[in-house]
Amino acid sequence: MLFSKPIDSLAASGAILGDVWTDASMPVVDMLGDEFLDYVQTGMTITVGEGGLVTAE
Repeated sequence: MLFSKPIDSLAASGAILGDVWTDASMPVVDMLGDEFLDYVQTGMTITVGEGGLVTAE
């Protein structure tokens, strides 16, 4: 889950519960900024790397 602003408590709780209930980790990165949303287009590949580095190609 990627967020342009700080993550809210409901979304954070859902990510934590999903991890606990399914044993499947899901990266969650917040505060990417509005510029990120403006840049990302349909069909781009989004990658979350080590340390939360997010790239869009």
